[in-house]
Amino acid sequence: MQKLFVYVSGVARGDPGPAAVGVLLTDDLGHVVERVSRLIGRTTQRVAEFKAVIEGAQKAASYAPEEAVIITDSAAVANFISGISQPREPHLSHLRELTLKVLEELPKWRVNYLSREANGTAWRLAERAFREHTRSQRERERLLREIQGLVAELPLEDLRKLQTQLRKLRSGSSYQVPGAG
Repeated sequence: MQKLFVYVSGVARGDPGPAAVGVLLTDDLGHVVERVSRLIGRTTQRVAEFKAVIEGAQKAASYAPEEAVIITDSAAVANFISGISQPREPHLSHLRELTLKVLEELPKWRVNYLSREANGTAWRLAERAFREHTRSQRERERLLREIQGLVAELPLEDLRKLQTQLRKLRSGSSYQVPGAG
């Protein structure tokens, strides 16, 4: 692959708060190569932006392009990486160094700034990580309520069998339905 465009966005809800990264990789013809939408824990906006660049650069390196163009919606991070300005906080200086180390895995690279509106796909991927997490939490809560209702009606002997099966599930054993051959 000759050239890879890597659109990245890091989002934190709060400073610090829950954070996510969105990464979109496209080839030089604009075809989507890969999408990433992932929660990264609790952190600040700036750290999330750096982690998005790191994630994007790592993904890009795995495709071994001749050149990678990293496009971020954080002017500050683009300037930090390009050496135009230096971060004041030690943890951001560390992230800058880590980012440069990851970028060294690419034969040729550059980092460009693009407004959040123009870099909307990467930003929406980061936001999708929040939505998917919320959706899965709701599903989990719904399932737990349903299971609690079903369990409440079981006789003691069936509760003991269920307890045994749940312990097997927790320990990583494969689950087998009682009575199934």
